[in-house]
Amino acid sequence: MKKVLCLISAGLLLLIGWQCSQTPKFKTYPLETFFDYKSVSSATFSPDEKTIAYISNASGVHNIWTVPTSGGTPKQLTNETKNTILFVTWCPNRDSMIYGQDEGGNENFHIFIMPAKGGPATDLTPGKEVRAQILKWSKDGNSFLYMSNKRDPRLFDIYKFDLGTGQSEMLYQTQASESFADWSDDEKKLAFSLFYVATDMDVLVYDIETQKMENLTAHPGQGEIVNEPATFSPDSKWLYFLNDKDSEFMKLKRINLATKAVETVEETNWDVISAGFSFNGRYFVTGINEDGSTKIKITDLQQNKEVPLPQLPNGEIKGLEFSRSERYLIYYFNGDRQPTNLYVVDLQNNKNLQLTNSLPEEIDQRILSESELVRYPTFDGKQIPAYLYKPLDLKPGEKAPAIIEVHGGPMFQETKRFGPLRQFLVNHGYVLLVPNVRGSTGYGKTYHILDDHDWGGAPLQDVVWGKKYLATLDYVDTSKVVILGGSYGGYMTLAGLTFAPDVFAAGVDICGPSNLQTLLASVPPYWEPFIKYFHREVGDPKKDQKFLKERSPLFSADRIQRPLFVIQGANDPRVKQQESDQIVDALKKKGGVVEYMIFPDEGHGLRKKENQIKAYNKVREFLDQYIMNKAS
Repeated sequence: MKKVLCLISAGLLLLIGWQCSQTPKFKTYPLETFFDYKSVSSATFSPDEKTIAYISNASGVHNIWTVPTSGGTPKQLTNETKNTILFVTWCPNRDSMIYGQDEGGNENFHIFIMPAKGGPATDLTPGKEVRAQILKWSKDGNSFLYMSNKRDPRLFDIYKFDLGTGQSEMLYQTQASESFADWSDDEKKLAFSLFYVATDMDVLVYDIETQKMENLTAHPGQGEIVNEPATFSPDSKWLYFLNDKDSEFMKLKRINLATKAVETVEETNWDVISAGFSFNGRYFVTGINEDGSTKIKITDLQQNKEVPLPQLPNGEIKGLEFSRSERYLIYYFNGDRQPTNLYVVDLQNNKNLQLTNSLPEEIDQRILSESELVRYPTFDGKQIPAYLYKPLDLKPGEKAPAIIEVHGGPMFQETKRFGPLRQFLVNHGYVLLVPNVRGSTGYGKTYHILDDHDWGGAPLQDVVWGKKYLATLDYVDTSKVVILGGSYGGYMTLAGLTFAPDVFAAGVDICGPSNLQTLLASVPPYWEPFIKYFHREVGDPKKDQKFLKERSPLFSADRIQRPLFVIQGANDPRVKQQESDQIVDALKKKGGVVEYMIFPDEGHGLRKKENQIKAYNKVREFLDQYIMNKAS
């Protein structure tokens, strides 16, 4: 096993290190080339384990593709040209596939079944406003769990679908904000997380036979402890869960379901983010988020020892999953210079294979920008972690324009990952700073809650001080610093231009809310159980009307002095089109410089490659006009 995992490391080091060892001649690429990368997700083994199916956007729309487990040329199985396929899973005991698909980006995904070779599909969860998601296969592979809001659009109940009878059975009727986590192998218990607010959660276990729910981590007060279920043990006697009691970071613990004895399994100075067993229970895998990069730990339980893993390149390593025979292990790797690719380890023959090549052939990987993890001081002395990307063709003495990219969420963390727009902008002469401002996850629970009830306040100052950090770099032209972001990052763009009108030279807002009052009044029905979280995070519409108005860019739009570019999906269920319409209208009325693109076939953000290319080429033209051609 040690030799096999060394092969993983060696293969990645050869792929990344060798290609980057020689200095290439610099070249710029058009946006279309960067967005010709292929996304990879939702990998699943065929019953005989000879083939792997996965989701990719290689055709321009997310479709199902297959590739031999032994390696070979991937083949497209479905031919969707309009609607996104979100996930796929192979039926363990039959030659069929289950997949999920929505319509026009509305996020109402339905579950379909079709022959594994392709062909007509049957909708297993029909209904105009129904949203469904497959959760887990039974141990015997004859049924699966899924969640659906067909009973109540606000709540996702848990159902079991029997492939033999073609019938669904409701196993649990959701009451409020409990979220499914796992199903025990003996099919007797369900694990849920009970969400109060972002910093306070409990672990629930539901006995299917007795229909009784038990809170295993009940504790007094709120805003104190996060408890999140991870996985049942193979014998269904233990439940592993993540917990941050008396700690800034998440630890891995387990609780005996009979005696309620609790044991600590894994504890570090970073968040343990995942844990799971191989199908037959031989291997146990944990993932640790170490300063934005994923570290993997694998334990061979038969030999009762950790499998040593050499240092892997920094980036995202995720999706580790063993085949049912435990012969194969699949995983994904994603880094600055490499989009997500799918790998498989053959444990029997000690071979590691890269099954996909997501980077466009035209791009020389060596000229892509490798980010540097930096930290800069903000207004109150805190250190803000950020990724800094520098153009490779900058000559000594030259100064480049810069973009500060703010992530969405805000309950999210930027990591060392490939971003096609990000690399395109750096390739075309922009310095990029990508901060994890206060409110981001991954840096402890105190840091995580620093943005609560302070949108447009201290988190925005973290971005403003990001510009001050850029001013310390002798290659940045601080008269040409742009703020860009999507969703919450879009809000930060609008807030930056509104509440710090002299700081940024321009802004790019992708589906960002402009009015916090209307944002909270129009949350999707299935988010209503979490409304307490939104009130703590953003504000209570009844109690905080004045505050919400003050922090809404719309009501101070007359302060915006700099050019703004806005992108919006017409079917967005989270940030409604009115959020963009109203800020654009306000700017037009005052004679401000604003450009607006609406996509009728998109939801929250842009999924379709053709739309991404159309929108971001316009962003490039916008930046060329107002930034690149701006006199220093």
